[in-house]
Amino acid sequence: MLWADAVARQVRSTGAVTTAQQVTLVRAPWMCRLRPRGDHPVRRPSAAPAVLARAYADLGAGPVQWAVETAGVLLAELRRSAGDHCGRPACTRSIETELLALLLQLREGRTVSDLQVPQASLDDARRLAREGVPAVVLTEAVWRLHVHVQEAMLAATTSPGDDAGSTDGRVWDDLLLLTRYSELAATALVSAHEDERSRSDEWSVRRRETIERLVAGEPVATADEDLLGVRLGGHHLVAIATDPAGGAALDADDPRVARFAAAVTDLLPGCSLLSASRGSETFLCWSRPRPIVAADVTEVGRLAVPRGVTIAVGDPHLGPAGVARGYVEARRAATVAAMSERDRPWLHGDVLLTAALLADPVAARQLVSRELVGVVGRDQRSVDLRRTVLLFLRSGGSRQAVAQELGLAPTTVAYRIERFERLRGRRVPDSRLETWAALTVVDLVPSLLDGLSGSEE
Repeated sequence: MLWADAVARQVRSTGAVTTAQQVTLVRAPWMCRLRPRGDHPVRRPSAAPAVLARAYADLGAGPVQWAVETAGVLLAELRRSAGDHCGRPACTRSIETELLALLLQLREGRTVSDLQVPQASLDDARRLAREGVPAVVLTEAVWRLHVHVQEAMLAATTSPGDDAGSTDGRVWDDLLLLTRYSELAATALVSAHEDERSRSDEWSVRRRETIERLVAGEPVATADEDLLGVRLGGHHLVAIATDPAGGAALDADDPRVARFAAAVTDLLPGCSLLSASRGSETFLCWSRPRPIVAADVTEVGRLAVPRGVTIAVGDPHLGPAGVARGYVEARRAATVAAMSERDRPWLHGDVLLTAALLADPVAARQLVSRELVGVVGRDQRSVDLRRTVLLFLRSGGSRQAVAQELGLAPTTVAYRIERFERLRGRRVPDSRLETWAALTVVDLVPSLLDGLSGSEE
């Protein structure tokens, strides 16, 4: 039980009161006693700045951290029931804002008629409508929020050692206010959501036209940034998602695409996501004020791609022109991706050489046939020989480095290189650049070997 420390210190220091019955010790309001449970990771708060500042001032750091933790738990519950629609940053921001605004209004002792849904939450409801999140997600979020606050309220007002059923005198009034607030919030948020969706046809057309101008490198007005939901003056990473089988077009709301997009957003803190369906592909663009560096792209390249989806990623660039450039690069990477399958994203930086060679497929095939004669088979021995020599060339000719990467003895690496040279009829140094180019393109697009003969016996 938390007691007013100032009163307790005064009693102990003055000795003016000799028994606990002679002084009324004031208990802190229940919402100020909330603390995170500690069994879930607590992130940095993302609530609306004005609400967050008031919460720190009027409630304290403990309740703020409780709201952040609870928002994470609630969001995980929503994801289990509503799917990847709840992976948007706006969902987290909206839930945290709603929790803290509710606690502040209960702290102020407002009446039913004075309760208000924060404007930031209404704005987030409209934003989620534009992103295609169903209204049912909002109503479920309000219900789950009600349950979490109610449980925390009862836990905070009944401490171990209290008489059974002992609670703060005002807790029952707060429970009633909580119920009324939940009804008000559900109505207001759904109304804001539906109002935004009612204008979706006109909005969708304008948004689609703006995205088409953006990827084409045409000027985009600053006012259209609100339409897109991103700041175009920042740094951007563009990707496209396609169906590797060339079947039905992937929609931006496809759960597989949404799951991958959410994973990238988690890897790139501070990013806003712009997504749109464009014919047979889904356009994805992550944007933030600070640079997206090569290490960030490398981490994106390590993500798993859901089955039935191909992801091609451009290099990061700055400004509106950077979006258009990144899209061209993602399309270039997609041309390589269309010729092979793998469960990771295709990064433009990794396939630039291959894309250049594939601009003339006949020449690329001739290069492979000439440089890899005798080792163009699909059997495992030929695959091992090509892989070993490719790593040997990439390492600058270090057998030790290749042995370490493949987990082999250096003598085994030397044997494979010698075997490769004997089957091909030429030493590797005789055409180092051409051999490296042929091995690189085959490593990314094995289908270039189809129809060529040269399996190792």
